[in-house]
Amino acid sequence: MKLKLSASRKTRHTEMVCGVGWIGTEAILSAADDHVFLLTNTATNESQQILNMPETFFPTSLHIFPRSQTKGGQNDVFAVSTSDGKINILSRNGKVENMVDAHNGAALCARWNSDGTGLLSSGEDGFVKMWSRSGMLRSVLAQFATAVYCVAWDSTSSNVLYCNADHCYIKSLKMQVAPIKWKAHDGIILCCDWNPTSDLIVTGGEDLKFKVWDGFGQILFNSSVHDYPITSISWNTDGTLFAVGSHNILRLCDKSGWSHSLEKMNAGSVMALSWSPDGTQLAVGTAAGLVFHAHIIDKRLTYEEFEIVQTQKTVIEVRDVSSEVSRETLETKERISKIAILYKYLIVVTSSHIYIYSSKNWNTPTMIEYNERTVNIIVQCEKIFLVSDGMTITIFTYEGRKLINLNPPGQVMALLDERKIDLANDTLVVRDRADNKVLHFFDPTTGKAQGDGNLKHEHDIVELTVNQCGPLNDRNVAFRDQIGAVHIAMVKTFGVSQRMVKIGSLVEQLVFNDVTNMLCGISEGKIAVWPLPNVAFHDRNLLQKSLIQKNIGSVGKFPQLANFAGNTIVIRKSDGCLLPTGILPFYGTLITMASQSKWDQAIRLCRSIGNDTMWATFAGLAVLHKNMIVMEIAYAALEDDEKVSLINEIKDKTDKETRQAMQVVLTGKLADADVLLERSGLSFRSLMLNIQMFKWKRALELGLKNKQWLEIVMGYREKYLKNCGQKETDPLFLKHMSEVEIDWVHIRELIAAEKAKGNN
Repeated sequence: MKLKLSASRKTRHTEMVCGVGWIGTEAILSAADDHVFLLTNTATNESQQILNMPETFFPTSLHIFPRSQTKGGQNDVFAVSTSDGKINILSRNGKVENMVDAHNGAALCARWNSDGTGLLSSGEDGFVKMWSRSGMLRSVLAQFATAVYCVAWDSTSSNVLYCNADHCYIKSLKMQVAPIKWKAHDGIILCCDWNPTSDLIVTGGEDLKFKVWDGFGQILFNSSVHDYPITSISWNTDGTLFAVGSHNILRLCDKSGWSHSLEKMNAGSVMALSWSPDGTQLAVGTAAGLVFHAHIIDKRLTYEEFEIVQTQKTVIEVRDVSSEVSRETLETKERISKIAILYKYLIVVTSSHIYIYSSKNWNTPTMIEYNERTVNIIVQCEKIFLVSDGMTITIFTYEGRKLINLNPPGQVMALLDERKIDLANDTLVVRDRADNKVLHFFDPTTGKAQGDGNLKHEHDIVELTVNQCGPLNDRNVAFRDQIGAVHIAMVKTFGVSQRMVKIGSLVEQLVFNDVTNMLCGISEGKIAVWPLPNVAFHDRNLLQKSLIQKNIGSVGKFPQLANFAGNTIVIRKSDGCLLPTGILPFYGTLITMASQSKWDQAIRLCRSIGNDTMWATFAGLAVLHKNMIVMEIAYAALEDDEKVSLINEIKDKTDKETRQAMQVVLTGKLADADVLLERSGLSFRSLMLNIQMFKWKRALELGLKNKQWLEIVMGYREKYLKNCGQKETDPLFLKHMSEVEIDWVHIRELIAAEKAKGNN
């Protein structure tokens, strides 16, 4: 991936360009020290003068008012900070909407928030101020003795970032708390920007470095030393890339910091950067007065035997790596803004259409007219796919039929990204845009709630993924919260008590396998694979025993799980390198055999491998399919004598309800088993279960319901305390101890009598 640069052919600025921005998706507005505003058409590279300001007008920054969310909509209003301390709100036709005396000395930076309701400014006087849309002062956020060169908003407009000298500050606008402060550079910080979809921050300074930070000031990436100071930085609209400008160079970087490309120019320092609304074009303003238009080319995607390369604005080349001569050239009418490939389908998004190519026939794509919104997100599953601008979700079939158009719950300002949304054939999962602790489940064909409709977690959810295989009743969502804990939750439930369970911790990324429901994550230099993550709802011991861990060495602070296809896991390290690694193919084979009821073959496979992890996976499959014979074999191989004994006891039971209750006991859900046993009229069995598991208060409760059992409870309680070398101190037991006389001969007779009744 790299940037292709081009500059205006005729009309140019004669002085340093201090601000650039986009009017729509095909025109660049630029402001310079020659007091002129130029509008450059990116299709023709022709520029024309639209405003000529007084000779005392020296701009320092320019920011376009956030355009309307429709793709065809645009806004001609922009804010310009100037060297005389003013913030000018201008329109394209030259009208001055407002002019505010904002700072003593030069006003150095002005930035609109995401919905245009607020304006942030900073200046040489060290003040950071917030203004209303009409230019009314709302508050003074900070005051320093030296200049503040740059400011930025977060994605929700509830926090602001400002930099003074070598320190960064994050101030909350919703809570009265002290700002987060940290030393970011060894020199003055000249530029900063905040990712529009996440908490990632990038800064650049006079120490010749740029750095990537999280929302708490923890460093994620530290660049090498450049030859000159970093003068400009800007995130693209979907938060996956950012651009870095310095003297005569322009760098395109991944969100984790490593560079895709380095472009060398002969135009002085890069003073201003601005991405187009679709995130594929970049406006560049330089100290020599040149305005460059850059667009991204050489995007590369790989899927199975195919390599997809965007070679030009409107051209994609499909290469079949299994054949030396097989190449297809796909051309669109408009500029390509987004591409994705999965499940044998290539999705290409342009400024007005969506092209759907099938790998079976590249020559006849399905075309959908789509000029409503800018597409920043594409998520595919086997039968359907979605496109989104981060606010509205539209779902299509691969035949081109539109299914639903959905506005996810939550505030408008917060944008979704690919980690906050996922799709299966029967389920759409979206994180709430206002409450980061809530997940919403929808039917992708109707837009109605799926299952209970939503799920609330105790911590903020930072990433989610949905399994793709099996029916709706087997649909699970795995998610990671802000403390690194991994949970799995059932989608289709109606008031189930245990809907969500924790399966791991300190995991950085999550992805489900494409052909099975295996789940993969990265944890402290290892990959962790859960062959059966949903077995956690039945037997947590099997979950831990079946966990596959493999050392992969150092992957840096910001690894990305590119995909988990078949038995191969591809990880992109923090330096951009792709690291393919694999797991044994037997786990996927075992899961497939179980789904096809080929238990005999599965048993032979496990015996030939002789691996405890394999046997634990096999036992989990038997539990999920409720196959008692296979469970006995698997638990015996794991030397779990207690489970084997319980299985044999279950097999001897003829009563359906008794067998069902004892199967629940087998999974370790004692509370559920207790309720089920009592409901089935097996209160004595419930009593003995609680005694065996030392649930003394529940055992006493059952003993008080049937007074003749009270002696049994007290007898076993006394023996338990004697073995522990302790005396009775619980007032509840002391109260009822005097009501019975413990006689173990009588206790054994009572137990034998109950067994004779069939209550065992």
